[in-house]
Amino acid sequence: MKFETPEGEPIVINIDRVNVVRRFRGGDEACAINFEKGNFVVVKGSLDVVMKALAEG
Repeated sequence: MKFETPEGEPIVINIDRVNVVRRFRGGDEACAINFEKGNFVVVKGSLDVVMKALAEG
């Protein structure tokens, strides 16, 4: 699945390996996605937007 970092850089995440999604630094502008046992990637988007995108695949 393709996302963007908060800086606007494209990033691709394998949704089969996602364990946890949470807000990043208390705001609604970015989320931290945990995958592969402790590796976090910060992506642009609110928690609702990111979760919906992951659910739709």
